[in-house]
Amino acid sequence: MSTSILMNRTRSQILRFLIRSGPSTLGVLASGIHASRRTVRRHLLVLESAGYIQALADERYSAHASFVECQLIDLAAQYSPQVPPTPARPLVQD
Repeated sequence: MSTSILMNRTRSQILRFLIRSGPSTLGVLASGIHASRRTVRRHLLVLESAGYIQALADERYSAHASFVECQLIDLAAQYSPQVPPTPARPLVQD
């Protein structure tokens, strides 16, 4: 699964909303992130196919918070600058 899925603003908003608020319906999600139902539905399909969320039997969606956290750690590692270690300096005593 590609972590680039998380780099979309709307998908990130959906995930944050679901993690913060718990399972929600399409309508609640759309109004919660101020997006159209059509837009939210399209992003929900992407997130579901990637395994970030799950459609529940009662027409609600739930986020897999631990999976999202692991993917965010991987994403951060990809974009963290690789700083070479600095050589140790000898201690100067007066």
